[in-house]
Amino acid sequence: MSSKIADDLAWYMHCVSKRQAMKMRSLQKTLYVYILCISFGIQASPIEDWTTDDILKEVRVSRIPQIIDLLEEKAKKAVQAEDYQSAKEYLKKALVLKHSIGMKHTEGSASILSKISHIETKLGNRCEASKLSSLAKRIYRQIGVNFGAVSFEEGGESNPKVAMSAACQENLSYVRD
Repeated sequence: MSSKIADDLAWYMHCVSKRQAMKMRSLQKTLYVYILCISFGIQASPIEDWTTDDILKEVRVSRIPQIIDLLEEKAKKAVQAEDYQSAKEYLKKALVLKHSIGMKHTEGSASILSKISHIETKLGNRCEASKLSSLAKRIYRQIGVNFGAVSFEEGGESNPKVAMSAACQENLSYVRD
């Protein structure tokens, strides 16, 4: 009888160790997956930090308006923190993305141009600010926006800002007519 008990006990231990080994393998696989996820998560950068080319290559076109909104929100926060360079870069990226998906002459593009113009003024780049403001006004006029609802410094040729805009020789590489 003792040999039967010993055999049963050996069989039981074999089954228990087999189950434990299977659990350990399963736990190891799960742990391996978690480690992979964590390591890739650490290396991943937020989409708003990608280049516009990378965004256009890697992201579905239907998601680009959401990314544009995200970039505008990041720019707003950067302006509040008085980080005007970062805000300007976020807005430039948003503008390029808008243009790339066919939203070049829209109220949204004009709004972004006005925001960049405001930032350029804060940075002391009056010439570029004036050009951007003029371009935004031209887009607003083309799409028929009521100027009573949009705040601009309107004026004729006697307005020094308009004269400055005409005299500026700077090219805005990220804005093309």
